Amino acid sequence: MTTKADIVWDIAVKLGVEAPKMSTGSTEPREIFDLVNEALGLGIDGSLTKPDMARKIVEAAGTPWNAHYESSGGTVTKVGLLAVLEAVEHFVA
Repeated sequence: MTTKADIVWDIAVKLGVEAPKMSTGSTEPREIFDLVNEALGLGIDGSLTKPDMARKIVEAAGTPWNAHYESSGGTVTKVGLLAVLEAVEHFVA
C-alpha cells in the first residue's frame, strides 16, 4: 500500500532533490510543496497554506483541483498528493 511518505519521496525523486522528513503522524511536510514550487519555477506565493499550494501546483499542470484532495486540518489527502505527483511528472516529462 502506498503511503503519503512514499508519494512525498516519489515527488522528491522526480525533482532530483532530497525528500524532506515527514511530519508527525501521516501529515505531509510543507517543504515538499516549497521544493516543487522552487524546482519548477512556478512562482507560487510561499505564504499560502499547504492545500492552497498543492492546488496551485496541480492547476499549473492544467489539471482541475478536486475537493477530495484537501482534508480538514489544513492538510492534503493521499489522492491530493498523488495529483501533485502527476503535476510534477507533467512538468519534468
